[in-house]
Amino acid sequence: MFADALQLAGHRIAVSWPWYVIRGSGFIAAGLLILLMLSGIGQVTGIIYRFIEPLKVWLIHKALGIALLVSIAFHISFLLIDHFVSFSLTQILLPFTSSYNNGTKLLGLPLGGLAVTMGVLAMYCAVVVVITSLGWIDTKQRAWRLLHYLSYVLAILAFLHALYAGTDVKYGTFRVFWVLLGLVIVVGIVARLWRVGTVKPQMDESSNDLVQP
Repeated sequence: MFADALQLAGHRIAVSWPWYVIRGSGFIAAGLLILLMLSGIGQVTGIIYRFIEPLKVWLIHKALGIALLVSIAFHISFLLIDHFVSFSLTQILLPFTSSYNNGTKLLGLPLGGLAVTMGVLAMYCAVVVVITSLGWIDTKQRAWRLLHYLSYVLAILAFLHALYAGTDVKYGTFRVFWVLLGLVIVVGIVARLWRVGTVKPQMDESSNDLVQP
């Protein structure tokens, strides 16, 4: 019986391995986004500097942003080759072109293609936030600072996308855990907004790098 179960599991993995990559990369992207948000908020509030030097914090923050884009690239790329749920390039890149969701409802209403659309919009927000942070922080600080507020929109869209498109957070422990993580991010955002105007950007004299807004 054990051999049969093992053989069945092996067959499922062989057939559905792209789906596991999609789910795994989604979890990784979610974890990186949470760390990215908390590290950015920690820089604004100054809490993180109690444990890590400012320059190291900024380098870690940039590394997390790049890793986030890589995980998103894996997440969307394997959707094109997966057979469990078929996605076209158009559905991955354009909002409102896919009707896929995990069957749950938002405020009692069917989502239609909104679940995937939130993921598409979150992807574009992530690209804008990370790319401008890498290229504009020293040359176009005002534009970078304004665009960086998209990170909060990104967090909300990604949270809802996972909640209503992800199969692992459809119900049970994972869903409760995901909702709790969402509350942690909300608390962090509130703490950041509460500090608006009270913390000035700090400049590291040796690197000329600004902390996150």
